Amino acid sequence: MAIVKPRLLISIYANPDFYPPTINAVAILKDHFEVHVLCRNMGAAIETWPSEVSLDRYGRYADTRAKEALPAGAKLLEYCRFIARTRAAVAKLNPALIYAYDVHAFIAALLSRPRARAMPLIFHLHELNEPALLPIVSLQRWVAKAAMLTTKSADAVVFPEKFRARHWLEAARDSRPPIIVPNCPDRNFFPAPADWNLMIAERYLAREAVYVGSVSSQNGHLEGLRAIALLGGACRLRIIGSFEPDFERDFSSLARALGIGKLVSLDGWLPSDELLARAGRATLGLSLHKPLNKSLEFLGSASNKLFEYAAMGLPVVVPDTSSYRDFLGDADWATYADVEDPQSIANAISSILADRERYVAMSLAARRAFEERYNYPRVFAPALRRLLELSAAQPDRATAPAPEVTT
Repeated sequence: MAIVKPRLLISIYANPDFYPPTINAVAILKDHFEVHVLCRNMGAAIETWPSEVSLDRYGRYADTRAKEALPAGAKLLEYCRFIARTRAAVAKLNPALIYAYDVHAFIAALLSRPRARAMPLIFHLHELNEPALLPIVSLQRWVAKAAMLTTKSADAVVFPEKFRARHWLEAARDSRPPIIVPNCPDRNFFPAPADWNLMIAERYLAREAVYVGSVSSQNGHLEGLRAIALLGGACRLRIIGSFEPDFERDFSSLARALGIGKLVSLDGWLPSDELLARAGRATLGLSLHKPLNKSLEFLGSASNKLFEYAAMGLPVVVPDTSSYRDFLGDADWATYADVEDPQSIANAISSILADRERYVAMSLAARRAFEERYNYPRVFAPALRRLLELSAAQPDRATAPAPEVTT
């Protein structure tokens, strides 16, 4: 007899394809729940989701920039339609619980829960919204404010980093302990190479620092470029990620002025396989985020790329901030630097390259940290336990036929 799984509605206003932690969570949750994902129809559909997972990309398609450029009235109308779609999904599925992945999804879920019974709701905040910093006419400002005021209505709150959790929950006056789920990758996405020793030896000779992620002058990339110049040809720099034309112009101009144009590669956005292939040939990883807002200030365990570097066995240079210090401590695969200071970045890179035996030890320590501590099945376990507890406390509705609802 087949086991009937409880229904789980996962709701996210963004494109879930752009959030590896959500993808990794679904891969785990599908073994325990009948998973239905509701999201806006925005951005490219770049992820292949498990066949047993139902995915509803609701609304008229547009890329991310087009959605952001919509006038205020159009944005409000689109959100109202998303709320209506959420209500329809809740009525149709009658799920055992709802897992909301951002402020918009959380408020939509709150407005959609039936009054007749308690339907557990999990609030997982990927990015740390700061309502006071948003324009007063911004829809996001008021949705984030509403989410902050109603956070206590969630049955569990999940954050990727503890200082983000503290900042949000203090503002929300919610004294409950949060569930912290660092943004780690899945084990299956980063298999071990056939020969670690050979790979590490080739990487050490390559003398290349790689940055993967959001690319802009505000992310310390120009400081990184100056750091490469200070190293006098001892290390190359490769940057992988999407960027604006203005950044490419400024970056290339500075590289020429510093006389290091041949030592840098600005690769742009790459498909996952090619990204991993190029990054995997580098010597070390760079995390050059400046603390321009609370999300970037509290980035330690919320940085996807930090853990992807670890999974690839790459020693890493990270910002010398309290978030990283608190999370990584004296991890022997991480080196701290002041991302505002090119000399500090150069010194950190030099220290990693200075001794071959130490480099080998750092590389192996990075991979070991991923395998033993920083992989998604391990870090997601507390959240999974809570979801299973909440679903077990609900009457079994998976066996009952769900009413059909038209929209």
